[in-house]
Amino acid sequence: MGILARYAGLRSLWLGQLLSQLGNAVFLIMGLWEIQLHSPFLLAIAGLAMALPPLLAAAGGVVVDRFHPGRLMLYTDLVRGLAVALGLAALLLPGALIPAVIALLAVNSLGAALFAPAETTLLPRLVRAEDLTAANGVYNTTAQISGAVGAAIGGAAIAAIGVGWVFGFDMVSFWVSGLAIVIMLRTLGPWRAERAQEAAQEPQEGFGASLLEGFRAVRRLPLMLDLMPLILIVNFAFMAGFTMLPYWIHRTLSATALAYGMIDAAWAAGLVLGGLAAGSLRRWPIRDVASAMFLLQGLLFGAFALSHLAWLSGVLLLLAGIANGIGNAIIFTLLQRLVPEEVRGRAFGMLFTLLGLANPLGSLAAGALLHVLPLSWPWILGAVSMFPIVVGIWHLTPRDLGWQADPPQAAE
Repeated sequence: MGILARYAGLRSLWLGQLLSQLGNAVFLIMGLWEIQLHSPFLLAIAGLAMALPPLLAAAGGVVVDRFHPGRLMLYTDLVRGLAVALGLAALLLPGALIPAVIALLAVNSLGAALFAPAETTLLPRLVRAEDLTAANGVYNTTAQISGAVGAAIGGAAIAAIGVGWVFGFDMVSFWVSGLAIVIMLRTLGPWRAERAQEAAQEPQEGFGASLLEGFRAVRRLPLMLDLMPLILIVNFAFMAGFTMLPYWIHRTLSATALAYGMIDAAWAAGLVLGGLAAGSLRRWPIRDVASAMFLLQGLLFGAFALSHLAWLSGVLLLLAGIANGIGNAIIFTLLQRLVPEEVRGRAFGMLFTLLGLANPLGSLAAGALLHVLPLSWPWILGAVSMFPIVVGIWHLTPRDLGWQADPPQAAE
């Protein structure tokens, strides 16, 4: 965490996102629990509302490369805060809670489609190159720390403070995050002038051409392209599983909203621990660490599908989160270094879009198969799908590939 003391811009951004994502996590737990009490089928609609907007991340990446990413992040947070304020006002209307929650989940997800590629592009500008891995490890834990604490609070907040206060907290958190981004922007004065000069010298290409350039940048990462079909299956399965998680906990585990919050918090806490631990594993090749972590994750998700105890389910998700956090931090840092800066926004926007293609289908399948298959089917499918991914990583990644190596080449 000492890296936050060395970089004022990173510190401001981190603090703002810590609060903003805390508000999101509290709102999410409250909203999904209220939805499943009303109708578990509506969980699929809520999941679809959250899954469709990220498919626009490729378009968001084009916007990020054309405008100042920090300012785009600021505008996104301000608009999302305004949307929550309108949702809070709508609660005065009878029967407006569930539609307002679903609409706000969609708006927040739409904002993330722009915010995610913007912050990915901005982070390397906030720290020196040698500190990027540490910055990624610390910054990527922000959402998970907020998610863990927010999930735990959200489960208790339903009965303790009421829905209206949860809306209000989420609204204020977005606006405070916007203030933190304003403070962060003051540390990027020279970059604004530099990027403006670069933009003036570059020929302006069309929107479609910019999207194509983002896809070409992703094609330079053959490891990701070769594993994409398997990753989509895993994303489909886990989107279905996490969409129905509150109903699973309510029906299968016979647990309360507080238990839902704690189990969801266990997953987020595991991601935090995994992200923090990733930097300490740099002495080993990427292939070995990533393969081991994703294999462990698959085994733990399979065990979760068989668990019928709330405390055991929480422990299993905690350990799975640690494995996922380590594996993703390693892969993400490698990709961040391999993509040229001038197309980074488009590349990551396109990558986020491709990786999210299966998420809407997962949400729809969760609702359509609610009374057709056992609730455990997504977790079993996801666990089984992890094993060919592990085989692919092991086969396609060179044994001696380090953390600062050239792009991995697909095996012949």
